[in-house]
Amino acid sequence: MQSQGQQESQGRPGRVHPTAQSSRSPEDRRTFILDVVRTAGEVDVAHVAEELAVSQMTVRRDLAHLDRVGLLRRVHGGATVRDTPAARSEQLPDEKARIGAAVAELVNPGDVVGIDVGSTCAAVAHQLALRDDITAVTNALPVALPFQYSRSPLILLGGLLTQEGSLVDGGPLDQRRSLHLSKLVLGCGGVSARFGITYFDLAETGLREDLIVRSDTVILAADHTKFDVVRQVRLGGFELIDILVTSATPPDVEARALEAASVQVIVAA
Repeated sequence: MQSQGQQESQGRPGRVHPTAQSSRSPEDRRTFILDVVRTAGEVDVAHVAEELAVSQMTVRRDLAHLDRVGLLRRVHGGATVRDTPAARSEQLPDEKARIGAAVAELVNPGDVVGIDVGSTCAAVAHQLALRDDITAVTNALPVALPFQYSRSPLILLGGLLTQEGSLVDGGPLDQRRSLHLSKLVLGCGGVSARFGITYFDLAETGLREDLIVRSDTVILAADHTKFDVVRQVRLGGFELIDILVTSATPPDVEARALEAASVQVIVAA
């Protein structure tokens, strides 16, 4: 039978004892964090810091890393489960369908159209795949699939598969260097007058930068929830885009910045 002192030294049932965890490697800490998020749906910075006997700053750095690689989503005071592409496609379906139709109207017969990652861009793809007079280019599997039986051809850029279903860092499989795009349709994580157009993933954004310089016209497709939102990877200011297609009139601050950058704003009806 264990003494009371022995029981206390092993900690309470279901609790990770701080002394046992304080020497954990970053990989072990992050595995612990992900286990909590997958079980509870969320994680609290202060709770993890106490459980692992590390500083809250250490936990925040771990959360930042896990967010950056797409394994969870940081929120104030902690993190939550990151939405999957399939889950995001079910959010605001009517708005995204309207945006998709409005973008498709901007595409002319014979155009070579680059289509970005994301659920709004997937809505664009569903519209364009109904046509037989364009060529589509993408690095996103959810965007490519609607073209499986389309009469319009699609070029899929190769690379390493991410959790978003995109292909990045293509190396010898990357055809982007030989491309010229009539139009490039971008999605985004945030649209901010102060910080411009932002995203979650660094590698994906590097590909966007490369495709922008190979495109005649750049179209940003963004629903109303993206306004005045900033994510961790900045693509650049509004001067990079020619047209914004959205589902609602932008807030005053963003509207003025878009006008100053000579961006045409189309609100999809």
